[in-house]
Amino acid sequence: MKYLNLIMLIPLAKLVMDDFRRREVSLIWLAVTAVCAIGTAIVVDGWRETLIRSGLNLLLVVYMGIGVVVWAWIKSRKIVNPINRHIGSGDVLFFLTLTPLFSLKGFAWLLVACMVFSLFWWKSPENIPLVATSGIVTGLGIITSTILR
Repeated sequence: MKYLNLIMLIPLAKLVMDDFRRREVSLIWLAVTAVCAIGTAIVVDGWRETLIRSGLNLLLVVYMGIGVVVWAWIKSRKIVNPINRHIGSGDVLFFLTLTPLFSLKGFAWLLVACMVFSLFWWKSPENIPLVATSGIVTGLGIITSTILR
């Protein structure tokens, strides 16, 4: 069971490669990632813990989404849909697929690490391959947590 989380590296690698190459990610591979994340979380932590983690992390993503909408409203003085204007729909779906894997604290740290890594590594903040850079950080986090377990 200790190494079951490593199965997540397969769809993560595919998403990272696709986002770097084509600047888009496949819904099929996002679905594969979600199935792997949910299955791994249920086997390792059980149904109850997986539902709690997913729910709390989903609330965090919604809270951050509201923050982006407010930021965009302040910036442009009109209410805009941030999806596909400030962040891609694939980026949002990618983060939603990760919700079962981490505790709320771990997920919050993951999001911060992903954003910081993305901003430092990618030179153009207007066109960051967020799934790719976040996939790298997530993969490193999964490997680290698996080794330290």
